[in-house]
Amino acid sequence: MKYNVGDVLFMKKCEYKGHFHPRLHLLLRLRHHLQNTFGIITEVEKHTDIFEKGSTENDNGYIWYSQVDGKEYYFYEDEVEGEVYT
Repeated sequence: MKYNVGDVLFMKKCEYKGHFHPRLHLLLRLRHHLQNTFGIITEVEKHTDIFEKGSTENDNGYIWYSQVDGKEYYFYEDEVEGEVYT
């Protein structure tokens, strides 16, 4: 896992990639307007728990609570560039 629950993540850049996830319709996806902002990782989903087969570490999922707008967003490991402060 690249990030852990409780990590403060400074989001440098996000790039949407077409992953399918059963819960995705319930969560906001990270968008480009959230670049250069920060938040806290509140939940981590290992790729083997999300997908039945054919997934990699890049498919780990994260819920990130934005300290800027107070909303939770969902992203996959391969969609985000950032710096972690623990």
